[in-house]
Amino acid sequence: MSRLSFENKLVVVTGAASGLGRELAKRMAVAEKAHLVVADCRADRLETLKAEIEAVCSSKVHVVSVDLGSGDGAKTLFEKATALGNVYALINNAGLSFFGKTLDRPFSAYRELIQVNCLTVLETTTAFLGYFLEKGEGAILNVTSLGGLVTLPYQNFYAATKHAVQTFSEGLSSEYRNRGVVICTFAPGGIATEMITKSGLDKHFGENNRVLMHPERAAELAVRGFKKKKLINVPGILSKLVIITQRIIPRKTVIRETDRIYAPKKR
Repeated sequence: MSRLSFENKLVVVTGAASGLGRELAKRMAVAEKAHLVVADCRADRLETLKAEIEAVCSSKVHVVSVDLGSGDGAKTLFEKATALGNVYALINNAGLSFFGKTLDRPFSAYRELIQVNCLTVLETTTAFLGYFLEKGEGAILNVTSLGGLVTLPYQNFYAATKHAVQTFSEGLSSEYRNRGVVICTFAPGGIATEMITKSGLDKHFGENNRVLMHPERAAELAVRGFKKKKLINVPGILSKLVIITQRIIPRKTVIRETDRIYAPKKR
């Protein structure tokens, strides 16, 4: 089976201002020689990333400042990105999380998380899928999570949104197979990024915990799987063991053990 090539093609990367998105953008430009549309609400960081990438390679970087937590974020991104050129691939990476018991926050506080992680991803995916189908080629990588494949107490809304995107992506892959469009997912465990810090998970597991993957390594594995057209790419031995364990041990037992590991420490 032939692999995807991104050389001299235009690739959209969301959530590119920091963490995994930033590393994905750098890898796609420097290693894969793709041109980029980098999207985030933090335009100053995107401009810094643009300058950094264009200083070390010939790839062109376009900055799109967009709030993916707003109801019109997906439409804005699609219109701005496709106006910049012939888009070949979309990497939906932007995401938010919260660590704690579900009712520690009112439902209204989760609306932005649900919008960014789920609704915007579903809308951008369908918009670009239609665009790619018309062209007869294209590729989509949706960054989900290990939490999109297993139950994750204390990150309940986060896991629910990732489950939705994971199953949606798998369903699309089946519905539109053999139409020239590749649909993949990348489902990592914890990555040492801003999202982990903002959610408080870094304090729970401790700094420099070996369970957390470095974003540079995660980006490398994500792009490698994308090029191989892997529908479900779960990186890391520990994460793969979690998936295998869930298949052979009663689900209730796995959830109980996950609860023990993730339960917030009592003060």
